[in-house]
Amino acid sequence: MAAADGRLGMPSWPDPHGGMGEVRDEEYSRVTSPERYDIVHARAHAWTEQLRGLPGVEVDPLAPAPLDRDERYGEFDRGVRITSDRPGTLPLLLLQQDAPLSAQEGTVALLQVSVVRPDVVVFRQDCVCDACDHGSAGLLGAIDGKIAAVVGGPFVVLRGDGWNAQWHPDGGSSSNSRNHRSVMESCRRLAAGEEVRLPGHTEVFAGRSWLR
Repeated sequence: MAAADGRLGMPSWPDPHGGMGEVRDEEYSRVTSPERYDIVHARAHAWTEQLRGLPGVEVDPLAPAPLDRDERYGEFDRGVRITSDRPGTLPLLLLQQDAPLSAQEGTVALLQVSVVRPDVVVFRQDCVCDACDHGSAGLLGAIDGKIAAVVGGPFVVLRGDGWNAQWHPDGGSSSNSRNHRSVMESCRRLAAGEEVRLPGHTEVFAGRSWLR
């Protein structure tokens, strides 16, 4: 992917805070050079072309639609649904948004990575203010990591009443769950094809590797 960035002439920049520098108050309302965030849309295109070349993979364009159920994040402007014909794999959605800037004129490129449908989010780059800027390498690394985890499999997403979790063999995360360790173990067992008792109304999305 780094080679693709070079061919496209995409910008790169360091973490302006050096990993632990002090953040000034004015950085929360400022976006320096918003056009540089076009790298996230370029990254989505690079991944699309890379995955298109895999056996049994199809890429379908998506018409603009809400990014989430309550439309808190608005609509995406362009998107693709990438699927593998391998049984048990999760469709991957790369959703691009040209989001209006709140404190200055213009728009900024945002990317959301989802599985199955737009609201099943596994990555969203939803803040581009200078205070939250950790450099281009960290941003692209987060995108690459999520896409690679879905494609490489197994990958599990749980969505419950006010909580959610993600798991893959190299790690996982949960939000608002009462017992993170228990949730991660449930995900591991689901990935292995085991039956797991979960709280009512929990949605389960478990996918195998796309790779043959």
